[in-house]
Amino acid sequence: MLRNLLLSSVTSDSVLGLLAPLRPRCATIFYLHRFAVPDLGVGGHDPVRLAQHLEYLRQRRYRLISVMDLLDKLDEGAPLERNTLAFTVDDGYADFATVGAPVFAAFDCPVTVFLVTDFVAGRLWNWFDRVRWAFSQSRHTGVTLEIFGETMTLQWSTRPEAERASEYAVERLKRGPDAFKEQLIQRLAKGLEVDIPDAAPERYRAMSWEQVRACARQGVTFGPHTVSHPILSQVDRKRAEREISESWQAVVAGTKAAIPVFCYPNGTINDFSTREKEIVSGSGMVAAVSTIDGCLQSTGSRMATQDRFALPRFGYSEEKSRFVQIASGLEVMRARLTWRARR
Repeated sequence: MLRNLLLSSVTSDSVLGLLAPLRPRCATIFYLHRFAVPDLGVGGHDPVRLAQHLEYLRQRRYRLISVMDLLDKLDEGAPLERNTLAFTVDDGYADFATVGAPVFAAFDCPVTVFLVTDFVAGRLWNWFDRVRWAFSQSRHTGVTLEIFGETMTLQWSTRPEAERASEYAVERLKRGPDAFKEQLIQRLAKGLEVDIPDAAPERYRAMSWEQVRACARQGVTFGPHTVSHPILSQVDRKRAEREISESWQAVVAGTKAAIPVFCYPNGTINDFSTREKEIVSGSGMVAAVSTIDGCLQSTGSRMATQDRFALPRFGYSEEKSRFVQIASGLEVMRARLTWRARR
């Protein structure tokens, strides 16, 4: 409670004005995933809150640009005149088309969606959603499973506890070889005594290619996010090449609004390496985004040099004070001061 009060005070207009000489000028990329559809039980971002945040940015003259325009700024090397933001959405769920896209369009805010291409094509539904669905449909209150040589035992008695158990299972499955993941999911489903359907239930469905093209007509751009969303560090090189290059080819074939920027699944520092960067570059793309916290900072004379194939992004927060902390550059200033204090 005290932390929230302090953060609200620090991110007020008056305090931000006082701190303006100290705040770094940043180009920040936000990432989002799902958008709330209560009728389907989808607990994603609230479109009303998103609209309030975009209105806040417009009123205070933040510069809202596309990912490709941000890369152009990097190429120019010129310093930022004011804090700049780009918005991205990962995976390509249908709720972006029905809920998220109209909000971004209402504020003339560029946005890029990174597509899992076999998901959009209707050939699969995301493996982590199948795990969540299995837990939600089971009549059991516990399960034990061997995962990558370790015994995982989970128990729950309420729906929130079952959701937390499913998230734990998802995180465990991320940390082992992808070749065994499908087998483990089937064993998990058997232990929970549920049959996972071949087609995604409505709450887990992707955008269709028709919806992709309709959003493109509103100014949305699209990039590749692999064919089937494996953790790339957990697959061999041949699979990584296929996931990256074929997803890029599919996006180019599916929409004229394709941009040559890749998005690493999960995107932490452990989820991709020099190998993946080389494959992305060799596939004809010019940049890639991660989920590593950070922004592109502007010094007095130019934009700071960045690894274009590991661009940082911040997760979008619905809490206004946290959102402003990141967008205004306060978070980068705080991290910098903390780093100096620990030296």
